Amino acid sequence: MKKLLLVLTTFFILTGCSSNSENLTLKGEIQNNIVSSVSEVSGKIVQMNKQQGEPVKKGDIIAVIDSINQEYIVDQLQAVVDMKKAKLEELENGARPEQIEQASAKVESLKAQLDILTAESESGSSSVSIAQDALESAQINYDYIKSQYDIVMESYNEDIISKSDLDLAAYKLDTAKTQLDTAKSQLQSAKIKSDQGIKAANANYDAANAELKLLQSGAAKESIDMAQADLNQSIAQLRQGQNTLSKYNIAALADGIIISKNFELGDIVTAGGDIADVAVLNDIYVLCYIPDKYLDRIYYNQELDVKTSQGTQKGRVSYISLTHEYTPKDKQSTSDSKHTATKIKIAIDDANGILKSGITAEVIVPLIE
Repeated sequence: MKKLLLVLTTFFILTGCSSNSENLTLKGEIQNNIVSSVSEVSGKIVQMNKQQGEPVKKGDIIAVIDSINQEYIVDQLQAVVDMKKAKLEELENGARPEQIEQASAKVESLKAQLDILTAESESGSSSVSIAQDALESAQINYDYIKSQYDIVMESYNEDIISKSDLDLAAYKLDTAKTQLDTAKSQLQSAKIKSDQGIKAANANYDAANAELKLLQSGAAKESIDMAQADLNQSIAQLRQGQNTLSKYNIAALADGIIISKNFELGDIVTAGGDIADVAVLNDIYVLCYIPDKYLDRIYYNQELDVKTSQGTQKGRVSYISLTHEYTPKDKQSTSDSKHTATKIKIAIDDANGILKSGITAEVIVPLIE
């Protein structure tokens, strides 16, 4: 969970509590916890439904990534499932002569389709070959422009040409690099589509051929069980494909407000890209710093009071940093002679939503002996 870090005014006051204990008063600022909506897939953003500052509910679609290729895969998997369901039904009901004739014609048709796809792939007339040619051309162009850039850079270092000439050469090199990267991406996409088409055609042919043989020989219980298992496997693959397809819709993971949007419509996002950050409503904490000399006198989940302009509420220690920091000079106090402190966070249960990010808070920490 990503946290919004703000510059905090922090100071420390020691007050007597009893003969064997004391309280430490820390000041900090209320902050919201932040949840990031991260993409698990790559592609171009084709819809941007929410903007910075807009409220969202959990499950609201913030952005949509182009899913045409994945939709094609799901359609193919659905077709395989439908075909295997029909095969299982025929095995269970028994075959008629006309069914065998139809199954034979189906095998011949699917074999012809597979042969056409395979021939196109082997002859180089497919989209893969076209993309490969484009990549080779882009590579040659990039290599040439890179050599020209090196010459310009050498001339610039020798004060022969101006900085503007160097900037122009750098711009041309960046453009050529972008074209080269695009050509590589297009080749990879073409290979995936070609492989998927051949694999799907081959799977359809194998399934139809197996169906024909079963019809011709008559279905035994073992054959029916095998067909059922084959269908179950295809259904699992379809569900996996559908699950992947759903990831092209980037949804809000919690109710809140979009505080940052890191991509725009038409941008290319890679897997792991942070599409937007949502400040979670009523999920807040106080960020403050405790002098290191008191660090051994607090503990996780320790209950304490948090005072704000809205009154006093209960809180608990939810985070203690593993690193130490120098307290800025304008935030040092007489109780912090070494000027070093550790960041801590105090979680607050604010179910009524009365506290807002930015409100100053005092944290009363009972120090243990």
